[in-house]
Amino acid sequence: MQAPRIPHYQAAIHVLRYLKTQPTMGVLLHHEPSFSLLAYCDADWASCSHTSRSITGYVIFLGQSLISWKSKKQQTIILSSAEAEYRSMRRFVAELAWLSRLLHELTMDNVTPIPLKCDNQAAIYIAKNSVFHERTKHIELDCHFVRQKLMEGLVSLSHVSTKHQLADIMTKPLTGLNHRSILGKLGVLHPPI
Repeated sequence: MQAPRIPHYQAAIHVLRYLKTQPTMGVLLHHEPSFSLLAYCDADWASCSHTSRSITGYVIFLGQSLISWKSKKQQTIILSSAEAEYRSMRRFVAELAWLSRLLHELTMDNVTPIPLKCDNQAAIYIAKNSVFHERTKHIELDCHFVRQKLMEGLVSLSHVSTKHQLADIMTKPLTGLNHRSILGKLGVLHPPI
């Protein structure tokens, strides 16, 4: 932050207060024989009020255990929600490709195709459709990396309703009830006493 202001200070205080009230929370790792991967990816289009940039977020599960998560502001201003989701998928699929290779090196085969859940049907359609349309020509070719990995069988794309989108916690503020619900589904819990 090059020029922090009062709203930034207030946001930092809000985060610190939350952390102070939740000192025993942690990520629960399940002991199970399943090595299947499951991924959720989301983007909140033009959500930054200062730059109009989109926020990208994802979560990855190995079995029932949350093993990777990320939230990041996209580098460019995006023209549509579908493009924001598609660009989000591109970075995320690259992460999944790396993770798949790592698991293969650890002799955990048959992790593909990795189910990738996205709540934007237009972005899923762009990835599955090999025809360039007038509305998608401006999307850079490197973003079509998603389609290539889909065709190779690394990932399988499917729609998830916004109500069940676990990556929402990485991209937008949620109500207290939704926030706690998603934390529970992610395995972020208080340890047993």
